Amino acid sequence: MKDSDITIKLMNYMFMSMSNAMNQVPFSGRQWMEQLVAGSVQYFIDEYWDDSKLSSKKPIEICRTYVNVMDDVGFLSANDYRLEESGDDLLMSVQTNKCVYRECCQRNGEEGLSFKNCIRLDTFKAILRHVLGENNYLASVDMAADGFCYGKLIPSTQPKEEIVTREGHIIKMAGQRAFLLRQKTYASLMASIRDHAPQILKHVLYDAGYHSGLSLADKARISYLDPKERLQLLLEELTNLGVGKLELVTVSLSRAKVKIRCYDSFWADTANEYGHLYRTPQVICDMLRGILAACLSVIFEKEIICEEMICQSMGADYCEFLALPLPQKSSEGRKPHDPGNE
Repeated sequence: MKDSDITIKLMNYMFMSMSNAMNQVPFSGRQWMEQLVAGSVQYFIDEYWDDSKLSSKKPIEICRTYVNVMDDVGFLSANDYRLEESGDDLLMSVQTNKCVYRECCQRNGEEGLSFKNCIRLDTFKAILRHVLGENNYLASVDMAADGFCYGKLIPSTQPKEEIVTREGHIIKMAGQRAFLLRQKTYASLMASIRDHAPQILKHVLYDAGYHSGLSLADKARISYLDPKERLQLLLEELTNLGVGKLELVTVSLSRAKVKIRCYDSFWADTANEYGHLYRTPQVICDMLRGILAACLSVIFEKEIICEEMICQSMGADYCEFLALPLPQKSSEGRKPHDPGNE
C-alpha cells in the first residue's frame, strides 16, 4: 500500500470517528461536524491558499480555484470534479469512486447516521466563508445509482436552528433560551391536562405541534426550491430533534399526497411507558401529526391535513401518517389547522 493510500484511509477513519461522535450530540451534530471540517480546512488554507489566484469572487470560481489548489498539492484531480451554477445554487458532481472521502460517506450511510454530511461540500463552505466572510449555505448530496455523487450548495439567510450552546448555566438553541424536558415530566404534564380538561387534550397537542411546525417549515421554504428536497430536510431535522426516526414512504407532488412512517415515536413510547392519555384505545401522536400538517402545508402552499393511520402505542411496528389536501368545502368556517372532530 502506498503512503498516500494509507494517509487517505486514516483521514477517512478520522472523519468516520468524528461523524459517529457528532451523531451522539443532540440537535447540533450536523453543524458541529461542519465546524470540525472547517477548522481542519482552515489549516490548509493558511498554508496553501493565495487570494491572488482568484479570477473573480463568484462562488463557483472560488470553489474551482480551491479544487485546483488541492490538485496542485496532489490531493485530488481537478478534472474529476464538475462545478456548475443553477441560479444562485452551486452544483457539484464527481464519480463516487474518485472522491477521496467515499469510504467515509459510504460507511456513514451503512451505519445509518441521523445526518449525512458531504465532506467535500463542507470544504467548499469553508473556503467560501474564508473568501467572502459568509457561512450561509445549506448542502445536500445524493450518492446516485449511476456511480456519481451529486451535491448542491444553496444560499440561505436563515440562522443555524440546530445549534445548541451553553452560556454559563443557560442553555440556548438557535440563540433562544431552552431547557431539557425529561419524558417523565412531559407525561406528568399531559396527565394533568387529561385529568382537568380531557376534552381539549387532543386539540391542544395538535395545535401546539402545528405552530411549532410552521417555524421549522418556513426555514426550508426559504432555503430549498424543490418540494421533495424540503420534505427530506424537514424529516431529517425532526429525527435529529428526537421525535423518532421519520421515513418518507411515498410522495405525489402533483396531488400533494404523502405517506410518512415514524419509528420509535416519542409519544407512542411515552404512552407505552407511562400509560395512555386517552380513555379509549386510539392513535396518540397528535403533536407529531400537527407538526407534519404544518410542514406539508408550507411545502405544498395549500392546507394539508394529516391523519395517523396506525400507531406503535397500539402494537404496530411503526406509526404511519397519511397527509393530503384539505377538501375546500371542509375548510369553510374553521381554522386552517383545526384537526376537526375526531
